Amino acid sequence: MRKATVLAMCAVLAILSAGIPAGAGETIELKWYQPEPAGHPWTDVGQLICDEIDRVSNGRLKLIQYPAGQLGSQLEALEMLRVGSLAFLTSGPAVLNSFDERVQVFGIPYLVKSREHAYRIIDSKTGQDLFNTHVLQRSGVRTIQFWFFGTRTLSINREVNTPADLANAKVRCMDMPIYKDSVASLGANPTPITFSELYLALQTGVVDGQENPISTIYAQKYFEVQKYIVLTNHIHHMGTVHVSEMIWRRLAEADRKLIMDVFDKFRPVIDERIEKDTMEKLELMKKGGTRIITPDVEAFRKHSLDYMMGIYGEKWGDLIKAIQALE
Repeated sequence: MRKATVLAMCAVLAILSAGIPAGAGETIELKWYQPEPAGHPWTDVGQLICDEIDRVSNGRLKLIQYPAGQLGSQLEALEMLRVGSLAFLTSGPAVLNSFDERVQVFGIPYLVKSREHAYRIIDSKTGQDLFNTHVLQRSGVRTIQFWFFGTRTLSINREVNTPADLANAKVRCMDMPIYKDSVASLGANPTPITFSELYLALQTGVVDGQENPISTIYAQKYFEVQKYIVLTNHIHHMGTVHVSEMIWRRLAEADRKLIMDVFDKFRPVIDERIEKDTMEKLELMKKGGTRIITPDVEAFRKHSLDYMMGIYGEKWGDLIKAIQALE
């Protein structure tokens, strides 16, 4: 049997396994991969979205969440989207890096000014061309929403007010060039450490600090082994909601609109819950003895953008200029 025929048969079987029936008007089940556990704003609001889609479709559309990465890794989930055995995936822009490296542009510190700026980017022709033309054509994965995850900031075992204070400081980063460059642009020495090993690395001094949203710093208890939180607020960390184009195109246009309307309705709810959780967790850590520093953010912004533009300014210049024009 030819390889193309085998792949076609696999695709058909995958669609059927995703729960989309052949008959019009029947119940349609759509599987949704969530990386975060129950209790996280993404997952909790995700359930509200599932319930609302069920309600407004009179039970005909069933969006079913699988939280805490139950279905495997995010890269595995991405492949499931591509063959149609999974309908939705919550992840981040960088998961699509292999299809177009420019999706990493959101990892440049201080380039995206706010979550509202990020929303303007994804809703613009520039954002849609990047995600739903270039990436979509190569991957078979559509991006339907940006979700706010929090503002990345620094925790460390030294007092820091300017980039110069980070000289020789080992700060954890993910093992990808954009993330190494991002940490280096703040003035630190980027040190790749896997996420699961980070607490021990901070505790034993393998690294001096790390950068993540406040909610993550609290959830992972990094404050137990870090003296300071430095509010650099260098990246507005955005998640992305992706859908299998194979499945999306089999849905009626009215059903696609219904789903999009519900996602749009609940995006502000995610924003509110992330903000509330951030303020609550920051206050709890402060009461527990963690020192909160408001540094010279403008010094960090200039240092970081000068550094990053020296690397990516020509490489991704047109995209960066388009993003800046949307401020």
